[in-house]
Amino acid sequence: MTFSFTSDGLPGKAKPSKSSASDGTVDEKKRRRMESNRESARRSRQKKQQHLDGLIKQVGSLTRENDEFRKKISELTALFAAMDARNEVLKAEKDRLATRLEALENTIEIASAVKGSSSSQNGEVLYEVSDDPMMKPWKLPRYSLPIAASSGFGCFDFDD
Repeated sequence: MTFSFTSDGLPGKAKPSKSSASDGTVDEKKRRRMESNRESARRSRQKKQQHLDGLIKQVGSLTRENDEFRKKISELTALFAAMDARNEVLKAEKDRLATRLEALENTIEIASAVKGSSSSQNGEVLYEVSDDPMMKPWKLPRYSLPIAASSGFGCFDFDD
């Protein structure tokens, strides 16, 4: 094995000498490979830039979509709060009406007990209430009684 000096002055392995024709083909291959590598790197950078541009567009689109969702959520939250308040009002009204209904049912029960139950359990009318004069106190029968009058003499004795 032979040693030769490299361009920096250090000993290295000797390379077999090539002919000048083969040097030209090697240089041509090297140049084409370098050009191919440059083109490949350029395509890679271009692809990377396109991917980055796509991601930036996607971020913008998703940000707008996110803002729309936030707006819809805000509107629905306000609508929910209004519906919840309306629901509370309706619940209070239902409770008030249930209490009133119970009071009216108690009144009907008392009236039925007082009049001797003019209706059966299934709602059949046993006798007509309007026929009972006692159920209409504003139309009670009035009996006229004669007033006995005296002549007035001797009724009042003031002489004592």
